[in-house]
Amino acid sequence: MVTRRGWLAGAGAALALGARRAAAAGWPDRPIRMICPFPAGGTSDILARIAAEILAEGLGQPVVVDNRSGAGGNIGAAQAARAEPDGYTLLLSSPGPLSINAHLYKEPGFDGLRDFAPVTQVAEVPNLLAAHPGLGVRTAAELIALAKRRRLAYGETSIGGTTHLAAELFRLQAGIEADHVSYRGSAALMPDLLAGRLGYGFDNLPSILPHVRSGLLTGIGVTGAARWSGAPDIPAIAETLPGYEVTAWFGVVAPRATPEAIIRRAHAVLAAGLSRPAVARRLAELGATPIGDAPEAYAARIAAEHAKWGGVIRQAGIRLP
Repeated sequence: MVTRRGWLAGAGAALALGARRAAAAGWPDRPIRMICPFPAGGTSDILARIAAEILAEGLGQPVVVDNRSGAGGNIGAAQAARAEPDGYTLLLSSPGPLSINAHLYKEPGFDGLRDFAPVTQVAEVPNLLAAHPGLGVRTAAELIALAKRRRLAYGETSIGGTTHLAAELFRLQAGIEADHVSYRGSAALMPDLLAGRLGYGFDNLPSILPHVRSGLLTGIGVTGAARWSGAPDIPAIAETLPGYEVTAWFGVVAPRATPEAIIRRAHAVLAAGLSRPAVARRLAELGATPIGDAPEAYAARIAAEHAKWGGVIRQAGIRLP
């Protein structure tokens, strides 16, 4: 038997679903907010603004980037997760909020796997392992051999972020022990690395590559699966440690229950924009590769990296201070 209360609840849900579908058919008819959960000026912010420009041009409505930083991206991501699933709030996220933070924070305030509907990856950026020239090493194999003879200090630019995880995965796969020093960004890391107070360090490729080009640091290896086209002379770490791969990827997601029609349209617009040569050149200046994959492919990557980094974090015993 169907009770009156049950019938009313079902009818209400059906009406709400119908209303969402009707709204999706006219989407968008007002400005869209793109939350960036990191401060202005960084890679996430720059890519959020590129994605916003593509969407605004393709959809005919303004897309406003709203920086809501803090707690490793958790503050902005939580706001996006709680937003109305009507297509007027999107999130440009790095791996942290979607795949990593659940393993680092007791209560991030959202579930990166279940609270969002993936739209597309916008781009990915490799990190770079660089060493002080005073170490006298030029390859990952030489660095590993030295680290097994002598304990070194290493630095990274974001505890719990991809540079930190790149460093920990390198240490684990290489079978070395080293002294870890965490910094808040490139500006804090570089003085110690350039002065030789650290043996080696990991940073986003665009930030550290100029110091390699100038000869002040030695480029040991990029963290992507293969060499980066913009610096083909620097090997991939995977050439020495098979299976090693860490990239900082960035993509657009919407609150869970956002209508499928909106997800598909946003994906189509972004994918088309990211395929334009002018956009690819702009991203290349950042050391980034455009992606534009389907929502299903992006969802699969989020889930795969969630599982991967959970294992690395547990094995490395990473704890936030």
